[in-house]
Amino acid sequence: MSNWITATGEVEAPTSNLDDTSITTSPQVVVGNRNNIEVTGNGPVTANAPAEHTLGQDMPSNAGVMATARNHSGGGIYGRNPTGKDIVNIGGMETHIDNAVRMGLVVRNSDGTFSDAPPKVELKDPTEKAVKAVKAPLEAAEKTDPDSVSFGKAGDEAMQELLDTQMPSNLYKTVDSILYNGELDERTLERMASEANIEPHQMAEKLTTVWAGVHDAATDALYDAGIGDEDAFAAFIASNPQNQQNMMEAARNFFVYHNPEGLNTMAEAYLPQMDKFDAQGVREMLTAAGYEYADKPDGGLFVVVQGMKMSWEVAVKQKAITFSKA
Repeated sequence: MSNWITATGEVEAPTSNLDDTSITTSPQVVVGNRNNIEVTGNGPVTANAPAEHTLGQDMPSNAGVMATARNHSGGGIYGRNPTGKDIVNIGGMETHIDNAVRMGLVVRNSDGTFSDAPPKVELKDPTEKAVKAVKAPLEAAEKTDPDSVSFGKAGDEAMQELLDTQMPSNLYKTVDSILYNGELDERTLERMASEANIEPHQMAEKLTTVWAGVHDAATDALYDAGIGDEDAFAAFIASNPQNQQNMMEAARNFFVYHNPEGLNTMAEAYLPQMDKFDAQGVREMLTAAGYEYADKPDGGLFVVVQGMKMSWEVAVKQKAITFSKA
């Protein structure tokens, strides 16, 4: 085993012979460097169930949105009614039923079940009345969501214009094409410009303004959650196909609904693994806090909290180490 490194940079041999186990004490220590670390005691770590999303599958033309309902793993729903966390297909894009409710495409009945919303005016007639009839539920969700974030004045104004003129499926495709390909799909851009009755280059300018605000807001949200190195977090996302899929859903909800919940969930999944993707950053925080640590043979770090040796992953998952805004 490697020697321990003290807060002053001295190397001393470890004296603990304890195995890597959970702790039962509740020490109270506040430390930090780029992020604060608060040692608060034990507690479970929870995360939203992952959902799978398949691109390019069209919704059946002879059935409603709820006819496409599947569980979060993509299988059929048997022996129970669909819940808000199950998924439906909307114009070839999959999303949670809760999101379909926000879009006004599905309604929640008084008994807790879901059904297709009554037919509304189509956007093929781009009058102000038609647009408001379709977009009102989405706008209401934006205004009443207490967890929503701002993309800055210019970004919020440009985003509101998109909400007033675009179908949600166009906004989803915007997110997907940029995250998958690094740029906006030309056909999607032309379709969005046509629906807004403006030129493609004008639509591109609006989207650029929105994405600048989205990037800044997302960076702030992740930093507040304890992530200081964007490259390390990106490497974590790329390391696992399920992480990539979950991040896609988080990005969609953040872009369309200003909802950071998905990003926070991804941060919760990353922090216990941070010593493998940002080992130097973790070492710096531990050194500044006065903690002893050592490298694990298989990668990552051991850390000692009040004389108890444990892996970084266990310390974070057991809430011996938590993260707060610096």
